[in-house]
Order: sequence, then C-alpha cells, then structure tokens
Amino acid sequence: MKINEFNELPKKMSEGLLTQKEVLNQLCSFVSQNCPLFGLQKYDEDTRQEIMLGIVEKGIHIISVYNPEIGDFFTFFYCHVCSIINTLAKKNTYSYLQDRLNMVEGINTVNEKNMKYHKIDFQNFEVSRAPLARKQLSPEELQQAVKELQLNASDKKIIILALKSSYYLTDEQIERLCSIYKIKPEYFYNMIQYCKDSIQKKSERRAKTQERRNFAYYHHRRYKTLLEDMLKEPENEQNIFLSSKFKRLEKKHEKNWLNLNKSFEEGHLYLRPTNKTVANLLGICERQVAYYIKCAKRESNLEQNFDEDTEYANEPKE
Repeated sequence: MKINEFNELPKKMSEGLLTQKEVLNQLCSFVSQNCPLFGLQKYDEDTRQEIMLGIVEKGIHIISVYNPEIGDFFTFFYCHVCSIINTLAKKNTYSYLQDRLNMVEGINTVNEKNMKYHKIDFQNFEVSRAPLARKQLSPEELQQAVKELQLNASDKKIIILALKSSYYLTDEQIERLCSIYKIKPEYFYNMIQYCKDSIQKKSERRAKTQERRNFAYYHHRRYKTLLEDMLKEPENEQNIFLSSKFKRLEKKHEKNWLNLNKSFEEGHLYLRPTNKTVANLLGICERQVAYYIKCAKRESNLEQNFDEDTEYANEPKE
C-alpha cells in the first residue's frame, strides 16, 4: 500500500466503502510491512506484538479524532504509533527497574539475616520451660490487697508510675518492686496483667502503625536507590519521566516515615493504661492518680534543673 492510498483510509471508512475491521487490518498490515519506517526492527517479536495490539485497541479512536484539514493521515497515524511505542518502552523500563530493585533488596535482606544468625551462639540458649499459669484475681481482690499494704503517698506514687509503665516492665523490675514494698508477686503480676489487658487494642493499633512506618521507610529507600541508579544511565525522555515520578514518590514516603517516627518519639504511641484503670486497681479516684503523676513530673523537672545548675557551677570560670 502506498502513502496516498493510506491517506484515503479515513475517507473510505466514513463513506462506508470499508468497515472498521477492514481498516484495522490494513493499518496493521501497513505497519508490519514497513517495520523500518516505524523503527520496529530493533524490537523483538513479543514487543512488536504488543505494539500491534496497541494499534488494534486505538486504531478506530485515531481515525475518529483525525482532522483532514490539519494534515495527512499518515503523519497523524505515525505520531500515534510513536506514542504507543514510547509508552510501552516506559512501562518495560519501569518494570525492569522494579524487578532489579526487588532483587537487590532481597539479596541485602538475606545477607543481613545471615549476619544476624551467624552471631547467635545456640549453646547459650535457655532450656524451654512450661509457662506459669497465674491465678486470675478480680479488681476487688487487688484493691483489698493494696489497702492492706498501707502505703504512704511516696510509695503510692511509685506504684502508680509502675502500673502506668506496666507494658514495658521486665520480670526483674517487677520482682524488685515486690521486694521493696512487700507486695506478694502473685497480686502484683495480676495488677500488671490487668493493665496490659486494658491496652490490648492500643497495642494492635501501635503494631499497625509500626507496619506503616516500616512500609514508608522501605519505599523511601527503594525509590532513592532507583534514582541513584538512574543517575548512572544516559539521560533520555524515559529517564526524565521516571525520575520526576520517583522523586515525588520518594518524598511522599519519606514524609510519612518522618511523621510516624516523630509520633513515636513524642510519645503519642506509648502503650499505657488510663488513669481510670489504675484508679480502679488502687481503689482511689482518677484525680488522685493524675495528682501523683503530676507530682512525679514536677520532682523530675526539679532534679533535672538541679543537675544543670550543678554542672554550670562546676564549669571553670575565665
């Protein structure tokens, strides 16, 4: 088919001389017979088939938007075929970079795990023991046990802070508190467990937030690595398009990661029972719990200011 005959295809279809299927067949035949004209000789057979599929999907739309008053149909069709080729090339490049990054990240993860496992000394592992089934006590029994201790204000302040930090207490710390304040371990462990049970939903929300933070950090590193790899490659239209896209996504994930990290650092996601929960355990009102916590903060600030003044006074004067 010659160029002049090719330019007449839209007119023949509009006049009813050719059907849409016949026009599509002639478009595809023209492209396949003139591969060097469209630069298809440098692509493999699979890529050519994808390009031809794009022409079949958009062929009728190309003819419908063609305006014969602007220029020849061949020029118009040639530009659309080039657009299909460039879109497919961008898609393949993006897929290749993603696969490459996933492979590199996978290798790095395996190496990190191998290093961690290599440092483990399995001879120092403790012998597994059966878990201790603790007797569940009601809040009323726990309140009665606390009343029998007859704690003063200073002791209550320490117990309240311990219960507020119940999620983070270790067995050694719990046993030490029991020995200092003469509390039966059975009662105090049940108080700690009661506080932990009250923040179960908070713990689940924190775990999900940690997953979101890790997801944001992973993709922040991922797109940053992609951008660094693209700097080593020759600059072209595809790289410019992907670079702008990766920069936008990298900044987005970095912002999410920093915001979530800030929330963790500022204590918004700390796991601590409410003042009401602690008050129910100790048999006091919420205001008293808040008052004891406020006193503890005030004492902590005073000690901090005292330490700073002491350091300033001990500095050598000129």
